[in-house]
Amino acid sequence: MAFARASAPIALASLLLLAFVAPGAAFASEGDFNLVLAPIGQAGPYFDLAMRPGDSARFEVDLANDGDASVAARTYATDVFTITNGGYGGRLRDAAQTGATAWLTYPTTVLDLASGEHARRSLTVSVPLDAGPGEYISSLVLENDAPVRNSGGIAFDQFVRQAIAVVITVPGAREPELRLGEAHHEIVAGRSVVSIAIENSGNVRLKPTVAFVLRDATQAEVSRKTFQMDTFYARTDTRVAVPLPGCLSGGSYTVELTLADASENVEAAGMIDLRVEGRCDEPGSVLPADVPGAAPEATDVVLIVLATVLATLGVSGLFFAWNRRRTRP
Repeated sequence: MAFARASAPIALASLLLLAFVAPGAAFASEGDFNLVLAPIGQAGPYFDLAMRPGDSARFEVDLANDGDASVAARTYATDVFTITNGGYGGRLRDAAQTGATAWLTYPTTVLDLASGEHARRSLTVSVPLDAGPGEYISSLVLENDAPVRNSGGIAFDQFVRQAIAVVITVPGAREPELRLGEAHHEIVAGRSVVSIAIENSGNVRLKPTVAFVLRDATQAEVSRKTFQMDTFYARTDTRVAVPLPGCLSGGSYTVELTLADASENVEAAGMIDLRVEGRCDEPGSVLPADVPGAAPEATDVVLIVLATVLATLGVSGLFFAWNRRRTRP
């Protein structure tokens, strides 16, 4: 089973910008702007709504610039997807609005925000009569309308995104479900990255524990790793990516993968065939076993990002953005 994941690498590419920009601010020669997006009348940092089929309600959101430079800011609603190994991803400004985003009335607008200025906008959520039970998620985004060109040694256009989730829970039975797909191999910076397509086909968000075992054609264990995924949103697909400490030689392998969320009493497990083509940069190198229970290290995260970007987009023409992680549910 293969799942479409075309837009997830764009969000992953955005994480590379973390090394170059400060949270929430953009650097410009005339000063810095600092965009802030917050729900009005909500107990938490995002909209957490319980609504029934046919319900419609109006809400408000606060948009602000807490920096010392004015900015033309674009705000819009956009779909949410799950990035590799879990976590929030928001589609970009020109993406089609589908799923729960189509339930929102929040027209795309560009507004000028002076230093210290606040503005309020209304949001209307209308749940279709045929909506089934479970969680639905969309998001609102505030970002600079025109890119800011950085003045450092690495040239890129900077878009700073502030995003808040809009979570809509329709009452009814909770039906968690996980599915496993195909395995894929990539070599990045001389190290192998094995990824497996996965799907949250249920109606609630999950945070599964991942148990990964890689075996060669003789069923000898090559690598083992256990780690915790971040949020895996309902009705989305993504992939689990596991960087290895070395490079796999060409041949046939088997991935034993288990995803389990004990809090929701759901598990998916399977044996997945993996074919590695070609040769390693250093043929014959021995891969040491990973430490069971270890989470991906910082260098592993970089390899995951690079593997996803290179496999799908290449290395040119990337739209860089920063999604504020504290705003996700």
